[in-house]
Amino acid sequence: MLKLSNVKRAAVVAASAGLALVALGGTASAHPTDSVIAYGDRGIGVKCVQLALNASNVHPGLDPDGVWGKRTEDAVRKFQQMNTDQWGGKLDVDGVVGTNTGHQLMELIVHNEHDWGNTCWANMPS
Repeated sequence: MLKLSNVKRAAVVAASAGLALVALGGTASAHPTDSVIAYGDRGIGVKCVQLALNASNVHPGLDPDGVWGKRTEDAVRKFQQMNTDQWGGKLDVDGVVGTNTGHQLMELIVHNEHDWGNTCWANMPS
């Protein structure tokens, strides 16, 4: 049978180890808030960008194949030129989906591609 002091000691050690892991590695998140999606990338995040662009005021008619090529980059640049960030400021027209452009594209996903909301949230910067 464990003594109460041993249980307390084990709890302190476990809590300390947990804090050390968080301090060293940061918090875990599936949401890539600091990443970007850009030319040459492939995958679900790119497909989400393409779906959002097709639902946007740009209407590029992209094939949402998850492959970022010239047409996707051109559509992103056009979207950035025609739209503002969430505070009404200009988006950087750089052809890259970072946090601000990603946030605006995510709004389009939420309102137009309902089935993709959670998947895109986990795979797009916003």
